[in-house]
Amino acid sequence: MAEASASSTSKRKPLKVDIGCLTEKNVGQLKKLNLATFPVTYQEQFYNLLWKNLEYCRLGYYADSVVSAICCRIEDRPQGGKALYIMTLSVLTPYQRRGIASQLVKWAIEKAESEERKCDEVQEIYLNVQTSNESALTFYKSFGFEITETIPNYYVRISPPDCHVLRKSLNGGIVSPPGDSERKELE
Repeated sequence: MAEASASSTSKRKPLKVDIGCLTEKNVGQLKKLNLATFPVTYQEQFYNLLWKNLEYCRLGYYADSVVSAICCRIEDRPQGGKALYIMTLSVLTPYQRRGIASQLVKWAIEKAESEERKCDEVQEIYLNVQTSNESALTFYKSFGFEITETIPNYYVRISPPDCHVLRKSLNGGIVSPPGDSERKELE
């Protein structure tokens, strides 16, 4: 998640976004949003993968303009069930710290726990966060996500290259066990 220019102590008026589906007609808007909000450039392979996960990809519109997006994919878990992986969550800088990212994360969690999507068997939701991104760590922890491991040298073109894996149980599932990297971090 890109950093906001406003200080975290300033109070900004919350905004409500309209959540819309990703389509072939608006994928270009998602590409522009990602270019504006992430320190890396996503290749065409990333966008091709989204077509297989449309149930969990949404754009956030404010005043008929795309200002945010969440893109997730379903993955098999070795211990059974599925995991919902948040690949990207982005909000344009002028709209950050206004509750928009919270709306999108709540949408993904509610979708995965809905009766309509029980067939997906989602047991947990997880994501990777750069270890230096304190605001993102605080944000996700406010939803009940916990750091379960740290992966050194996860990122190739950004510094620091390490990431934390944050997980949250869904639908009564058990979060995947932490790896050895978490213990190393605490030593």
